[in-house]
Amino acid sequence: MPRIFRVFFISLAVSVAFLLGTFFGAHYYRASLLIGQLPQSLRSVLFPGENLLQLEREVEGILQDNYYQPVDRDRLETGAMEGMIGSLGDPYSAYYSPDDFAKLEEHTNGEFVGIGVQLEMKAGQLTVISPIEGSPAAEAGILAGDVIIAVDDDPISSRSEDEVAAALRGAAGTQVTVRMKRGDQEIDFPLTRRKIEIPIVSSKMLDHGGKKLGYVSLEQFSLDAGTKLRAAVDGLVNDGAQGVVLDLRNNGGGLLDESVSVASIFIQNGPIVSVVDRDGNSQVYDARGDANENTPLVVLVNGYTASASEIVSGALKDDHRARLIGEKTFGKGVVQVLMPLSNGGALKYTSGSYHTPAGIDINKVGIEPDVPVTDDPATPADEQLDRALVELAP
Repeated sequence: MPRIFRVFFISLAVSVAFLLGTFFGAHYYRASLLIGQLPQSLRSVLFPGENLLQLEREVEGILQDNYYQPVDRDRLETGAMEGMIGSLGDPYSAYYSPDDFAKLEEHTNGEFVGIGVQLEMKAGQLTVISPIEGSPAAEAGILAGDVIIAVDDDPISSRSEDEVAAALRGAAGTQVTVRMKRGDQEIDFPLTRRKIEIPIVSSKMLDHGGKKLGYVSLEQFSLDAGTKLRAAVDGLVNDGAQGVVLDLRNNGGGLLDESVSVASIFIQNGPIVSVVDRDGNSQVYDARGDANENTPLVVLVNGYTASASEIVSGALKDDHRARLIGEKTFGKGVVQVLMPLSNGGALKYTSGSYHTPAGIDINKVGIEPDVPVTDDPATPADEQLDRALVELAP
């Protein structure tokens, strides 16, 4: 056969295959009706095993063509992914649409548009870990420990933490009403979204009994948290601080790598945390050197000290580098991986549990403080900070 005819027939075959693939890909459920008429023996050869992607397309096609109301294909596909992840029963795994992923990246970088609350799932309830200082939430009187039960009159009982967080975010100047449960009360908070700049690190010098003591608070473990905290601690020590209080109360965590960086400010060498996967394999994260191991240190913790904050607290306690003062921590001892997807969205999934350097699994257990102290919200005093200052300057 002359070469020109071979080229023609090859091109024709490719074109036909492409058109058939396009048709059957878009109308798989129609093709499935034909496939269903084939003998089982032939189907098992042509289509070995279960093909979930084909099944998804089949259901999607049926709904798009036959459902009694118009169907949004994007919502169907998002729902399919959310349902798949939801079947895990893991409150920390989630699918992010492209828009939600972009908003999450803004938050991780230290700023976003929203109402200004840090959230965590606690005992099956979406709980405010901390309102961000100066945010609409803080100005309206939302408190740590408040439980979200509805957003714009839409109950959140069937929604994940990330879905609720996405509903709270939006364009600056737009309105949202959040219903909170506080004890036996239900309170509606009408709020106006605005740009929130998270003050990742704040610090000050305190005087206690004539002794200069540094106080530094870390709000979350976002990008460069370790670098910023190190600069603040170094500044306090250079200004004459004879001890440092590290406040991790109401810190809901963040990036694993930043927790290692923060712990490495105070621990010179050795393990900070080990992450154990489902096969029992352990990856150990060691301190990175250049640490301040001489300045006395205490750490403030409470029931909303979670995740990356617990990694740091556990490492400092096991290393005997610092004493923990306050209340038992939250007990989130699992690690998530954020995996970008081809559509611009992302999948967050739990990849393992973490253990403190002493091998303690704190998931759903938390870390007990060395010095238990309750902060009484009915008093203007900060009893936990006061006890920390006594610890450093008796």
